[in-house]
Amino acid sequence: MRSAVLNISFVAFTLVMATCGILAAFLFGQAALRRLVQRWANGALWLTRRIMNAEFEIRGLERFKDGERPALLVSKHQSELDTFFPLALYPDLGAIAMLELERYPLIGPVIRKLDFILVSVEGAKSDQLRDVMTGAKRVYAEKRPILIYPEGELMRIGSRQRYKSGVFHIYQTLGCEATPVALSCGLVWPQRKWRKNARQRCVIEFMEPIPPGLDRRTFMAELETRIETRTMELIREHGSSEQIALAEERHRLGLTNNDAVPVSDKEQAHA
Repeated sequence: MRSAVLNISFVAFTLVMATCGILAAFLFGQAALRRLVQRWANGALWLTRRIMNAEFEIRGLERFKDGERPALLVSKHQSELDTFFPLALYPDLGAIAMLELERYPLIGPVIRKLDFILVSVEGAKSDQLRDVMTGAKRVYAEKRPILIYPEGELMRIGSRQRYKSGVFHIYQTLGCEATPVALSCGLVWPQRKWRKNARQRCVIEFMEPIPPGLDRRTFMAELETRIETRTMELIREHGSSEQIALAEERHRLGLTNNDAVPVSDKEQAHA
């Protein structure tokens, strides 16, 4: 029942805010639209907290002092829920998004106005990398945080996908720190699931930044190890026994979203 109330409330709230966003994109400036997006993100978090009786914790912001902001956020991505936190904190961030979103008659003007880093999923890899780097340089020059999900898709808790090397090209070209972000948002709001989990706690943690200057192999290994290790620690910290057991099995077996847990392992996880 709680899940149905949250889903209906979230869709209704999003439709209202999207309508306001379309008007803002045409009638007002970029700053006004970003404030609206920030209110939408905070509103979505409030709905989840109130309806599902969920608890959220943000850790690691103390690393950024005196108004300093992260240049490059490299985050695990488990659900729609974990997109709300960075937008609530940094409404002017430059997220990497699909260029094809511009084709949508309603959302297209909003996406353009937010000045995200737009990349075509239909283009060649060389063209995609070029678009990523052009956008990243622009966002970095404007002193806006860059947000990238290196696995490129929503992941089930415990699942992992090969980290794409585009994040290294951004890190190397800009010569900036990369801030790994671990999280356990999938405990509350599972990947593309109608049913959410009530009375559940989750954490999003900004970890110690990786300094500039590492070579590709070292950087990618360091990044993936830190994000995956800390994400599993956060799942163990607040997950239910069933969530932890299934996440542990997926992680131990190195499963992606498309891989099923073998029956024998699944039975052992529930034992």
